[in-house]
Amino acid sequence: MSSLFDSTAPARFLRPNDVAAIQRNQRRINAQRAVQIGRSAGLALVVIALAVWAFHRAKSDPRFAVKTIEISGAVHTTRAELDSVTSTFAGVNLFKIDIAHVQAQLLSLPWVSHIDIEKKLPDTLRIRVVERTPEALVRDDGRLRYTDGSGNAFAQVSPLGGDPDLPLIAATDPGDIQRCLQLVRDLRRRDPMLYSRISEVRPLAPHSFALFDRDLGTVVYADIEDISEKWRTLYAIANAERYGRGTIEYADLRFADRVVLRPVHPITPSAVSIVPAQDVQITN
Repeated sequence: MSSLFDSTAPARFLRPNDVAAIQRNQRRINAQRAVQIGRSAGLALVVIALAVWAFHRAKSDPRFAVKTIEISGAVHTTRAELDSVTSTFAGVNLFKIDIAHVQAQLLSLPWVSHIDIEKKLPDTLRIRVVERTPEALVRDDGRLRYTDGSGNAFAQVSPLGGDPDLPLIAATDPGDIQRCLQLVRDLRRRDPMLYSRISEVRPLAPHSFALFDRDLGTVVYADIEDISEKWRTLYAIANAERYGRGTIEYADLRFADRVVLRPVHPITPSAVSIVPAQDVQITN
């Protein structure tokens, strides 16, 4: 039986590769890659150089000088205040204006909370103003100022701007101011009628408040718990006893089962007999 494999045949598939040819081919491939990379890098450098040249050319081109400054969103910030900042950029090349610098200058204005700026080619600067929302009044350096939700006093009270009827917070400590602001926000949201009657809020330790009721003309001591319900009980008592403005020295709503009030002038027992004893205590 003859073997199918001829051991004497030349081993063509077992010959060593031509190493020199492989190396020459690899060098040629590497050279082609280097040329391609060089071309790409050269093209990128040309593009960058053209962009830099165009940018510097644009910075000196009079066509891009600012001719129009559009401002929106300003309500309490006067045009004169805005112009005092923006007028310095009129005629300046649009590409030379530093947006962060413009924002920083405008944010120094009392009412301004946030600024958005857009450069509109070829010659327009668009500015959108977001103003602060006043939530109360505070005394700062002897002057009444508006304060925002963070407790920052930012602008002097004026009939030309803001709401001068906001509640006054009689406090200087930041924590006390924040506590009073939280009460004001809660009342404005949950009980607008009661909120509209309060003209001053003073914090009392540890968690109470002294509030001035502008309609009754008196100080009301209260905790935040059940304040609306207890205040309405006070109104019912005042109506029943015909207490007018300035006839109550103070009222205290901090008790769980009664309302305590002190009239300016002593009254007779018969004057309070129609009010349930568990609801009201009147002291002379």
